Amino acid sequence: MRHGVLHKICDQSDREAAKRELMILLCNLFGRQYFPKNFSNESNIKALASNSPSMILLPPLPETAENVLSRHEKEILRIYKGYAAAFVRQHQTKMGPDNILPLSGLQYPGSDKERSSPFRVHLSNNAIPVVVRSSFVANSGHADFFKSVLELTTTARSGLNLNGHAIPSMSHFTSSGKRELEHRLNAHILDFYIHGQVPTLIRANGIRRGDIWYLLQDFMLTLMTIQSGMLQLLLTVSKNTSTTSSAEEADLKTYNVDYDEPSDGPDEDSNCSGKPENVSTRDWNVYMVLSEICSEFEEKFRAMWA
Repeated sequence: MRHGVLHKICDQSDREAAKRELMILLCNLFGRQYFPKNFSNESNIKALASNSPSMILLPPLPETAENVLSRHEKEILRIYKGYAAAFVRQHQTKMGPDNILPLSGLQYPGSDKERSSPFRVHLSNNAIPVVVRSSFVANSGHADFFKSVLELTTTARSGLNLNGHAIPSMSHFTSSGKRELEHRLNAHILDFYIHGQVPTLIRANGIRRGDIWYLLQDFMLTLMTIQSGMLQLLLTVSKNTSTTSSAEEADLKTYNVDYDEPSDGPDEDSNCSGKPENVSTRDWNVYMVLSEICSEFEEKFRAMWA
């Protein structure tokens, strides 16, 4: 939203294309489910797709959204690497040397003998300086430069317990469309939104009958939560802007400025039915596209169990 990705998607002249692309984005972020392994071969997927209206495999994120998430991932990695480095420098004495083997957990303190030998001096002078990286990983030529949050958490030094599940990494979102078939996402939610056929989700998408209602309900609740949150955000913006405008108007009248000058033309923002005052047309358009998706999905979902 902040980077304009949603606005770009919803600004398309083709409303159906806009809703479809926004649904692809939402399905890549919420209700994610990997494609069943027993279905994961090219010939099987082609056969299923040719005999059903399902896409089966979820398309990857739109390029604009993936670029934004990739930049966000780099910023997350930079921040957490900085946290880790600051922690190590602050608690280096307490943590001690990084001499515990990462797999076996055995301590390898080394020997004090021949500490000043030419070979040991050479190794010391040419060693790659590391703070966060495990010394044993650094032996392979790796410094404190990490390509991903996963690499940071799995190759950090002993005593630095980084939990990858506690770091808001974006890598599992941005890499979904680049994986092998068994690690691709199922398009079951997008397919249901397109055709609303429960038997097809069972036959083509490999979803168990007992799971379908719960999966669709969970996504339905997610849509409603996003819709409600976005509306509250727009109403807050409208309220704050109105309050600011009233204060500015009072200040201008104090200085005898004519605040009510005639405008050059009609306010096109006022043409959107139900749009809160002072909310931009583009912001309201995003909300309207999301609302249409929510209504259409709910209609199919209710028809499923009515």
